[in-house]
Amino acid sequence: MNRYNIEAAVITHIGADKDINEDNYYVNGSYKMDSQEGTCGIADKKKRNSYTYAVCDGMGGESYGELASLLAAATLEKYKKTDIRQSVNRYIVSANEFICDLLRNGGVKKSRTTLSLLNLQNNTAVAYNVGDSRVYFCRKGNLYLLSTDDVDESIQSEDKLTQYLGMHPSEKSIVANVSKTTTVKKGDVFLLCSSGLTKVVSDSEIVELLSSEADNATTMTKKLVSLAQENYGKEDVTVLVVKIA
Repeated sequence: MNRYNIEAAVITHIGADKDINEDNYYVNGSYKMDSQEGTCGIADKKKRNSYTYAVCDGMGGESYGELASLLAAATLEKYKKTDIRQSVNRYIVSANEFICDLLRNGGVKKSRTTLSLLNLQNNTAVAYNVGDSRVYFCRKGNLYLLSTDDVDESIQSEDKLTQYLGMHPSEKSIVANVSKTTTVKKGDVFLLCSSGLTKVVSDSEIVELLSSEADNATTMTKKLVSLAQENYGKEDVTVLVVKIA
């Protein structure tokens, strides 16, 4: 990836109707270490051979979804020195076990999180996801969804997720959705986000903001979060933009 400049920025913002921001993120070793922090963000431009980004949408309200998303991000840090493309399944099993241990040992009824993950190396990109946090790819004004929502619309309830981190192994063996490998080019933009963005911001609005050649990753991230707030985003929103220059 040394032939390109990789610029990333992330903002996680507490929802209008929330007391705690249950989302978290991971940017090449950095994540929200204080689960009680409502709104924060970082930018990253350091050159690396491999780049790993993730967004974790914690769920559970009073059942500590913020701890599930924190555990998912912290566990990913333990795999920093591995090739995540080879170790992603082991990582997911480990993160799920840690969250299930929290449930079992902490007297917590329900604590869970989604995961969207992007890895860049050798001028290629691969996306992984569990749940409905998404990974998008924008090139020359066209928007592509790299992730696959684990959602069953036939379920007659608000909770339509078919898998997430925090599922007991006896209930289901979690298998991450894996995208096709994309060869990156200068000008490409990737977006990882929680459902707090996609529920209130349309694909057409997203592609318009990601297609701005003048904006850097930080500016794109700020505009997307602001748009979610303008559209009265009740949920926590986390937006992570990666721009190839």
